[in-house]
Amino acid sequence: MALALAAAACGDDAGDATPATTAPTTTASTTTAPTTTAPADPVSTDTTPTDTGPSAATNVEVATINVLHGIAPPISGCEEYTDQCNVEARVQILWDYLETDVGCPEIIALQEIALRWFEVVPERLPDLCDGTHVLLTDNLSLLDQEMILTSLPVIDHARVELAGAPVWSAHWAQLEGDDGLVIDVYGTHYASSSFNPPCSPDAPATTCHVDCPTDSLLGDCHPFETLAFLDDRGAPGSLQLVIGDLNKEIDEPRIQTLIGAGFIDTHLAAGNPECPEEGGPECTSGIGIGNGVDTDYDGLDVADSLPSRRIDFVLARPPEGCELLVDSGDADGDGTHTGGWANTPLTEPFEGLYWPSDHTGVQADVGIKCA
Repeated sequence: MALALAAAACGDDAGDATPATTAPTTTASTTTAPTTTAPADPVSTDTTPTDTGPSAATNVEVATINVLHGIAPPISGCEEYTDQCNVEARVQILWDYLETDVGCPEIIALQEIALRWFEVVPERLPDLCDGTHVLLTDNLSLLDQEMILTSLPVIDHARVELAGAPVWSAHWAQLEGDDGLVIDVYGTHYASSSFNPPCSPDAPATTCHVDCPTDSLLGDCHPFETLAFLDDRGAPGSLQLVIGDLNKEIDEPRIQTLIGAGFIDTHLAAGNPECPEEGGPECTSGIGIGNGVDTDYDGLDVADSLPSRRIDFVLARPPEGCELLVDSGDADGDGTHTGGWANTPLTEPFEGLYWPSDHTGVQADVGIKCA
């Protein structure tokens, strides 16, 4: 069982089961200021969320990526001597991308955070975007957790445990944007095929939320848990973002549950093409072993190992009575567009690596306009 839980960080799946009646739980979390590696008290503002949207059109820049924890085989393909596929070099590559390709987005969500990432990211945080971001996370010494980095004022944040805890989880942050905009960010990693059993009340790790339909697997239950959490903790009138590695493609039930609840796939809303069957830069997962490439660095050292599936998303839901604005091609000139990032290999390898992860990134420049 321990190995099954540890190995649950990669892959995909779908299926059926029986729900129990436990709500998503939250735990106390850590806010790390950009100028220190020591935990700080949670950042707060005097903002009181209201039940109306902002009076003017707004926008916020967002980026997400599953960073690949890099735990030694059989959990991932990064051999032990590689230090989780050279985590320090991969953080440097990611920081460079976030600054030069994504324009220092105000919200950055990272998934598959393992122990070395909890060491390196806080240490290197002051080097990112002139030290403008704080780190919102927790460290439970697990192999697959979430981080949110933001330059916006923080109203609240918490870890959210999903069905399949402690493997599957989310980190939620409520942030203050411009012109009265409140943003509820839900950065998550939904279940993969490595650990996606039927919901069952027989064990804590398979107990599912009461809102999950009968015959759910964990992964198909996760969006129902997400919606229940946002209904409970989200601010009235907020822009809601569900971002991260959802481990299924757009037409699968778990994604369609969110689409049916009013979330919009920003990648397609911006006019970007769908991931083709042959793979390419519009896809987000499958670099390395997913392409049949097997190296000590999990294929991150092979330039022509392209992503092959689109399973990472920035999904956005505007409040009632408001229109979602999606910037296509960086029309507003702020350095962030809506589409992919880190989705082609480096022209020259950095410390032997062409890719920072087995996933590529998703970015979005979105906002709302209310009547």
